[in-house]
Amino acid sequence: MSSNNPQTDAQEEAGLVVHQAGEEHLVKYLTLVLSYLYGFNVLVARSIGEASSLLMERGERIRCVFLVQEQPLRSQTTITALTLRGKIPAFLLVPQEQLDHHVALCRGLPNTFFYTWEHVSAPLGRSLREIIDDVFERNDIGGLFDGARHISFRALQQRVQRRLKNLNTLPTLPEVVVHIMQVINDPKASAEELEEVLLSDGAVVHKLVQVVNTPVFAGAAQKGKWGLREAIVRLGRKKIGSIALQIKLINSLIKPSESRFDLRRFWVHSVGSALLADKIYQDKLVDIDDWDECSDYWIATLLHDIGKLILGFFFWSYFERVQQLVDEHGITFREGEGRMGDAVTHEQVGQLLLIRTRMDREVVRGVGSHHEPETLPRPLVCLVHLADNICKDLGMGYGPQERGVYSPSVLQAVGLDQGGLEQLKERLRGSMGGEIEELVNRCTQ
Repeated sequence: MSSNNPQTDAQEEAGLVVHQAGEEHLVKYLTLVLSYLYGFNVLVARSIGEASSLLMERGERIRCVFLVQEQPLRSQTTITALTLRGKIPAFLLVPQEQLDHHVALCRGLPNTFFYTWEHVSAPLGRSLREIIDDVFERNDIGGLFDGARHISFRALQQRVQRRLKNLNTLPTLPEVVVHIMQVINDPKASAEELEEVLLSDGAVVHKLVQVVNTPVFAGAAQKGKWGLREAIVRLGRKKIGSIALQIKLINSLIKPSESRFDLRRFWVHSVGSALLADKIYQDKLVDIDDWDECSDYWIATLLHDIGKLILGFFFWSYFERVQQLVDEHGITFREGEGRMGDAVTHEQVGQLLLIRTRMDREVVRGVGSHHEPETLPRPLVCLVHLADNICKDLGMGYGPQERGVYSPSVLQAVGLDQGGLEQLKERLRGSMGGEIEELVNRCTQ
């Protein structure tokens, strides 16, 4: 087996990418689709011979093959072998100038499909992702989120846990982060349990005490200094846990050298969204039917763009192309993902990460649909959507020029017309920027 591939269980289903050199962004694109939408580990073969060995070893446990081909193929035999004589689908990704040659060469071969390099990142007509979805459906290859709206959240959790059990492309969160999430998510958990988890990481406690003693949390007139126990009692288990979670994530994720992801700008937007949601929630600034459903607003808004963090760290070339579209055309990041063929959205990546760590359903829903809420959006989705977009309009998006795009269904659900929205933004404008900068400074020092 190729040394290019992490150790994987030969019994696990996988996708195979045959890729000799160049066009690395295509491999990243395929990894996003196969891993995050279908739950497959991706095996990369650097030659047809290596691919044949993997197919002999694993057989139909390899569910699909993608051949990123720079030189023209000369024989049908190669494709016949790669499809296991038509039993699994094969996609040939070739330069535009070679498309007609390969279509003619493979005429009559079953389960063989074509797409050009040039159109993967700038699709004309149907995107590669759409074609993959159709072909996989015909081959009974189910996606992670197929029928998600028609099954219970528990069933979805079980499917994701089962399919992603050995996935090596979704980063593993630090153990203390998982423990904090579990305490936040457990309605029966006590302040003492959170304190015990936090005390296992002295560095987090040190920064946490610094953060909670800023005016935004402790108040400008505070005398003395809060300790950890007092902060938990005063601010609550969920808020303190969420802040600690943020601190640990900021300081534990190691950014790969090739990534130029702006981590500070990311956290300014995340913290800004959380503080705006806090203000809206505490002062009941909009009409929400059931505020109790919004009780997890702090962690949902802090983590609403966690999928961007994963893409920016581990799929930088893809993230960078999306961000270039955003900057050049003045569109949203979500629109940029669409123009790139929707390999996978940052909402879906965040949703997967939270499901995998057994986060509460409403938090998963808030993170997974904060750009595209349903027709009748849930209260927490509405709050996350508002905070995210208002934060952008106040100049605190990941991109400085990024502006909010508001869902009509959310505005209707919270009783806001355009005039009311502008009044809300003005009310929230003010000293927030300075407070957020101070918070981020305390977290990252």
